[in-house]
Amino acid sequence: MSLKSDDTLNRTTRQSMAEFGAEIERTFLAFVEDHSLTMLRYALVAVYVWFGLLTMTGTSPTAGLVAEMFPFVPTEVFRLVLGGWEVTVGLALLSRRTLRLAVILLASHAAVVMLPLAVFPAQTFSYFPYGPSFEGVYIIKDWVLLGAVMTVGGFVGRND
Repeated sequence: MSLKSDDTLNRTTRQSMAEFGAEIERTFLAFVEDHSLTMLRYALVAVYVWFGLLTMTGTSPTAGLVAEMFPFVPTEVFRLVLGGWEVTVGLALLSRRTLRLAVILLASHAAVVMLPLAVFPAQTFSYFPYGPSFEGVYIIKDWVLLGAVMTVGGFVGRND
């Protein structure tokens, strides 16, 4: 084989590999576009139902702290209501028809569970305002979850 034909073969092989790689990328991106919101929605269902059950059973690291802000409500009742609220958010995420309800429930839930950051900074921050404690991190993750639910809720009526 001549040097010229080797160069042509290498160029053709590189071009074929590039086209193959581009096709894999297109296929992957199409899959992500078609399924990412559904996957995110089901992941949020799992998180909210799980965390709600932790709250209801008294094993959530922040339920007691949040309950302290409402001393007029018995702690056990508060935990059951808050945990039930979280489970309801999770279940509302199961159906596209109830996504708006999930967003509304979660927005009001976030307002309640994020209050300890302002009310109890000594318990929620190791180094205020930039070093959250374990409880603070647990509460701050609710901002991420709220953003994820708002993202899913923002696509109500669109195909996911």
